[in-house]
Amino acid sequence: MRAMHDNAVTSLASMTHYNTFREQLATAHPAFGYALWEPDPGDLYPPVEVGDVGFIRQGKFHRLFNALLPANHESHQRFGVPERFEPLRLSVPNHIDHGTLYPNNFCSYGVTVESGGSDVFAVAPPTPDSAEVSFSCTRKHGAALSLPVVARREDTLSQAHFGTWITRHIDSWFAFSQRHGLGIEMEDIVLVTGCHRTRSWSNIAFYESQADSRISLRVQVPDVGTTVHWRVLSQRIQGAVLSHGPSGENLPENQCLFIRGFRVKRLFWIIPRLKGAAGPQPDARGNDPEPEVELVPIPSVTESRDPLHVLLEYIAARAPDCDMALVHDDDLERILGVSDGTVSQGHNKRFY
Repeated sequence: MRAMHDNAVTSLASMTHYNTFREQLATAHPAFGYALWEPDPGDLYPPVEVGDVGFIRQGKFHRLFNALLPANHESHQRFGVPERFEPLRLSVPNHIDHGTLYPNNFCSYGVTVESGGSDVFAVAPPTPDSAEVSFSCTRKHGAALSLPVVARREDTLSQAHFGTWITRHIDSWFAFSQRHGLGIEMEDIVLVTGCHRTRSWSNIAFYESQADSRISLRVQVPDVGTTVHWRVLSQRIQGAVLSHGPSGENLPENQCLFIRGFRVKRLFWIIPRLKGAAGPQPDARGNDPEPEVELVPIPSVTESRDPLHVLLEYIAARAPDCDMALVHDDDLERILGVSDGTVSQGHNKRFY
């Protein structure tokens, strides 16, 4: 009965538009990392930065604290920091590598640009005239990110130190999340090592789509990428969902499109089974029976088809002697067969 329930949860999760968007772009563009359906930090969070520790729910990153900042930093006022918190201090002061993602349309397999095309946005600076672009999907599931302005990439060069840091502190971070009643599992916690931020965007998810699913957009970027105006020309709702970023002038570069980071999972827990008053009695010689202790795998209650969750489950099933597994979004580039919940064999991962 439990297995049937878990399968139902997984099936429902895979049907949501934000999971479809993430899954489809991860398969077609694994180098970008985790695609966020809701890139806008809103009023509750600062823009995503390297060193942020948080979790992703319904396609949005929720920041808890930043591992690189001191405990009394003003950005820590909302949640505070874990007990015995200490910031990560790196030996390299300028450890952030920067890059640029130029305007373009990034599509999953089966999604085509029917008008406009990628050359509509593949110019810098953008043209002052408005551009029209239409997307259609020939598969059951698909996704597209339409980027009319540049996105800035940030990645730490000290990735190994970040990996060591999360394994050392994950227990206190997880306890911190439990005290706040966030309802997440240990493997949901992300230590951000890289991200892409931009000023505006348009996200499209096709799920359970029909053969004629199509979305058309018109976007105007009148100056050098600080002003964006969106307009939806037509939208057939059969299995298609659209979300677009801010419209207006002098937009800040605070919209996070992709996140890359570490996640950790403990592979097993030892749970003693408590004895009650009616428990086993001493034998005829007065000897107590062996303590009843069993190894119980702890299933995640937030199951989805996140490829990194699939990878962590794969490691857990094949490394019973290890206490902890560590994975990173970059691992998706080095793994063959991350599709439909399967992971190919023959690749070494990080074990602790």
